[in-house]
Amino acid sequence: MTLLLTHRDLLTCGAADLDLVAAALEEMFRIHAAGQFTAPPSSFLKRPERPHVADRFIGLSAHLGGSFDVEGIKWIGSAHENPSRGLPRANAVIVLNDADTRLPLAIMEGGLISALRTAVVQGLAARRLARPDAATVGVVGAGRIAALTLHVLHSWFPSLAATRCFDLDPQRAGRFAEHMQTLGVCVEVTDRYEDALTDADIALAATTAKDAYVAPECFREGSLFLNVSLMDPTFAFVQRADKIVVDDWEQCIHSDRVLARMHRDGLLDRQQVHAEFGEIVAGSRPGRERDDERIFFNPFGLAIEDLAVATTLYRRATELGIGQQVSLVDDEWDVLL
Repeated sequence: MTLLLTHRDLLTCGAADLDLVAAALEEMFRIHAAGQFTAPPSSFLKRPERPHVADRFIGLSAHLGGSFDVEGIKWIGSAHENPSRGLPRANAVIVLNDADTRLPLAIMEGGLISALRTAVVQGLAARRLARPDAATVGVVGAGRIAALTLHVLHSWFPSLAATRCFDLDPQRAGRFAEHMQTLGVCVEVTDRYEDALTDADIALAATTAKDAYVAPECFREGSLFLNVSLMDPTFAFVQRADKIVVDDWEQCIHSDRVLARMHRDGLLDRQQVHAEFGEIVAGSRPGRERDDERIFFNPFGLAIEDLAVATTLYRRATELGIGQQVSLVDDEWDVLL
């Protein structure tokens, strides 16, 4: 039998429990540092009549070993015009498979898991890479990822006192600020992206921009820049960093994002990257060492992150009897004979 888990099922299992998700992801990063995983390059489905960078499907498959020992795939679609239709830009489905029999253990809604693990990874990075007295956050892109990341940061950093946000759509930025106010986070909307980023101790770019625009002058001394999206920072901005941290070097360079482009142009190699984040979580590499360091964190977004959170919630669901059991796999000889 295969367990079907909806968005509401996952919430009942603890998908919004930040500590639960963080524990799963920290264990996953330790497993990543130990090399106990397999993750082929992502598969992209693009159509020529839909050229926007955010119009695509991505298939991310992996095996995650260690205490998880599962295989699976996240199939995530994105349509950049969906918000104007009253629909989420991205949606996803996650399939978990037994690592031995390869039979499907669960099929679950993946958009919540994908968005929440993205936000929690930024929070984990901030714990190790931001100054502990960080007081200001700057955000470019007033969307779901930014909202969840701010929720995580304000939950874990009681020192945060000011949050500024810029979006190309002022009305969207206003709605974002109103929504965050309901969560107890006061957001000031700015007229320029520079006003959001320049004075931030923790800066976040979470957009679908296809062209770089963030100038190096916005990378203040002692700050952490969370490059969640595609192409916001310029090459010069990245080169200003004292430390570059990635989640997975090989995944980062097999893409069309800023670090991959710099690598192809001969401007960045593995020796110039301070660490993969799993090395920092495992303690084999240091995080922030000085208050004045500029640190650039570039998470590609790994399938094993989705599998870690999905497996944790699946195990909780089986313990609590949540979800719908469905029969997907037929007996070997009963299909045609």
